[in-house]
Amino acid sequence: MESMGPGEDDIGRTPARTSMSRTSQNSSASTVATPASNTERRQRVVDEIKRRIVLGEIRPGQRIIEAEITSSLDVSRPTAREALNQMARDGFLIQEAYRGLRVADIQSDSLLEIARVRVALDTEAISEILADTTGARMGVLEDAWRVFEKATAESDPLALHEAHVRFHRGIWEAADNYLLMRIWPVMEAQMTIVLAYDQFTRTNPARAHAIHAALMRAIRTGDSAQIRTALDVHTMDSAQELALLTPGSAD
Repeated sequence: MESMGPGEDDIGRTPARTSMSRTSQNSSASTVATPASNTERRQRVVDEIKRRIVLGEIRPGQRIIEAEITSSLDVSRPTAREALNQMARDGFLIQEAYRGLRVADIQSDSLLEIARVRVALDTEAISEILADTTGARMGVLEDAWRVFEKATAESDPLALHEAHVRFHRGIWEAADNYLLMRIWPVMEAQMTIVLAYDQFTRTNPARAHAIHAALMRAIRTGDSAQIRTALDVHTMDSAQELALLTPGSAD
């Protein structure tokens, strides 16, 4: 419906305009860009904060100021607040009484806890993929792997990060497990913080690709012992190495 300015209500009630005029107006109206919905604006804020975390522009433990987000992204305060609250629910941010929000910290103990949970959940996902005798789930995983391999040729750290997270989401999606996908946003938040810190402290795309390639080879064998070993190398060993690099860790 066209918006009307002052006095246009009466004009709108006057006898019919020509069909040519009406067609012309409808054609013009169709070319006007549809304003972004509130959901789209909120997601844009979430995506931008994730990007800044991944690129190290916002570091673990750093405070997030709502007014700064509102100003830098040109969004309303309610939109910024909804986005930040969503990120806090998913685990990207931590809400502190009287202090506001900050990016989740990287601590050696939490790194190892996250790694242990990831190994358990990845093991379950892979088991469900291999249990599918049709091969359809494995096909979904192979598609995710091909996308990862292509993306790892990029030098852009944001593209590398997104490819890494997308591959692990692909493992869970291939399992076709409802509960895994329900908890994925929380796992994604933890992975984003950890991987961002990992990329910042020891950028090595070739190493990351080799570890993931070894995991895929193990999955293709269908051998549970090989898969567990590959997951331990990929997840637990990497977490232990990274834990030694975190501030305050023991030598």
